[in-house]
Amino acid sequence: MFSANENILLRQHKRRVIEYIESTIPDNALDLGTSVMAMQVSCRQPGCVPLETAITIVFPKPPTKRKKNRRSRKEIGTTLSAQQQQQEKEEVPAFPQPLIPNLEESRIGGSFKTRILKPLSDVTQEDVLDALPPSFEGGRRTTESLCLKARDMAFAQIGQLMGNDDTADSKEGRRVVADYLKVCLEEYVARGCEAPEWGEPFASSSSSVGGEEDEKEDRLGNEKVEDEAEGETADGASNDIMSMDDKWAGKGNIVFRVPDDDDDGE
Repeated sequence: MFSANENILLRQHKRRVIEYIESTIPDNALDLGTSVMAMQVSCRQPGCVPLETAITIVFPKPPTKRKKNRRSRKEIGTTLSAQQQQQEKEEVPAFPQPLIPNLEESRIGGSFKTRILKPLSDVTQEDVLDALPPSFEGGRRTTESLCLKARDMAFAQIGQLMGNDDTADSKEGRRVVADYLKVCLEEYVARGCEAPEWGEPFASSSSSVGGEEDEKEDRLGNEKVEDEAEGETADGASNDIMSMDDKWAGKGNIVFRVPDDDDDGE
């Protein structure tokens, strides 16, 4: 909670930041009702600054227009075609030209949002210009500027962690961190730019895939061993049958000895 004096100071800083923003908007857009909101918000997510300034620029809604089509008496009693039904519908309201050049939100009555990673009390006019695209007067926010800011923030963090001096240990420490971040960025891009849990390494995707492949190979190997065992059992049974046949089959002619009368006398 803020005290009364702190609330007064916060409103003063808010008014100051809003004036910075309004100075980048054309007068005709402000006359039509473009409004600017600035608020200080706290962020508790890991890696987020404790206090930041959220900015929202709300553009006025354009007047609604309905396109009227004259139809003949024959068309009145018949079913309208898809094209005629589309013409009968209310057109999407929009200004003829964007109130802010090259900013579609200003043409259709939308809103533009940006933020400054500083509390309201620390925001300067330069910070506002850095947070707005060139469509606004003096705006400097581009893809290149955002990339440079992210790069500089990363370099500053490496220097704070490992030291910015020219000693061999500091240079080696910065190199090790840079090599690690390079690998992490490649993994980050390969995973569709999804970051891991805060403070945790990327989950190993190859281990799970490799485990499934190993499990599949083991299962196929076990099935192959079982098939071979069944084959050996079947071959052994057939060999036993053949050995019994061979035992009774014999080779050559079969001779039966019949006793005669002399043998009985003996």
